[in-house]
Amino acid sequence: MPPIIEISGLRKTYSRAFRQPHHALDGLDLEVAEGQVHGFLGPNGSGKTTTLRALLGLIRVDGGTMRIFGQTVPRQRPQVVGRIGAVVESPQFFKHHSGRLTLQLLAESAGVPKARVEEVLEQVGLRDAAKGAVRGYSLGMRQRLAVAQALLKQPRLLILDEPANGLDPAGIHHMRELLQWLAHSQGVTVVVSSHLLSEVQQLCDAMTIVSRGRRIVDGKVADIIAGHSGTSLSVRFPDAASLPEAVEALTTADATVTAAVDRERLVVQGAPEAAWVTRTLADAGIYLSELTTETKNLEMVFLELTGTAPVPGETVQIGGSVVPPAAAPVGAPAPVAVEAGSGEAEGAER
Repeated sequence: MPPIIEISGLRKTYSRAFRQPHHALDGLDLEVAEGQVHGFLGPNGSGKTTTLRALLGLIRVDGGTMRIFGQTVPRQRPQVVGRIGAVVESPQFFKHHSGRLTLQLLAESAGVPKARVEEVLEQVGLRDAAKGAVRGYSLGMRQRLAVAQALLKQPRLLILDEPANGLDPAGIHHMRELLQWLAHSQGVTVVVSSHLLSEVQQLCDAMTIVSRGRRIVDGKVADIIAGHSGTSLSVRFPDAASLPEAVEALTTADATVTAAVDRERLVVQGAPEAAWVTRTLADAGIYLSELTTETKNLEMVFLELTGTAPVPGETVQIGGSVVPPAAAPVGAPAPVAVEAGSGEAEGAER
């Protein structure tokens, strides 16, 4: 079955006065299969929104090819536009209209039966608030209204840029269930661009990660995490003075093992198993107080693949040699840049 979206070698360059041109898209490739929730991820400025805007005909590109439902766009966009629903960037509505009236007007202009308005209001969880004026909506409620508008025509392809924008935890959970239901039960192909990596890990079936306008990895979410993650061991001792001796004991016992001091703990990678660490340290007369297995999540894999991983801490001097610092705690939350208006911004759903 051919992909719903096929992009090959897409290029877009912005000229800038007195500065080098900016290559927003530098030969980007992307494929999205039918009936899945596909995550589209990348750091700020990596070309995500540019790609979505190009697909929807909001900007022109400088090179490459794009196909939607097998049709070449922009040339054949009129043949496919009726099957696409989208929310890209901040949605704008008439603030004095109610949510229901807003959708009714949009439905009338698109030739959609009025009964569909009540269906989408129910789907996005806005039925009870639909009679209120949009000016009184929170950021999250406006985002729900935007998704409802995108669903009016019962699209076969739904493109959403930051769908969790402004939503509270309950709203995010509701949106996740809705998008998965659309994809897995209704056969709608959903493309989601988001900075909420923990949510992407739960929501998406597959994903593409881009950086500097190019694809760097794509595939099933679980496969990408499994293929690019590793397991490390966090080891603590009753006395931090044991850290230098522990480093020496472990690396001497097996040259393939790395052990790095991170504050008051030791991060061990490459050990055959946890029991080996315990036994090796005990043989050296060193006893630990805690040993924890830590597995990388999507956030850490993303940071490593895009080269945006946090800078490690200070190096540690041990017996005349410098021990490289450990990476940030694997699996722990790490700071990720969030664009203005994203789900981390002010105005969250209340």
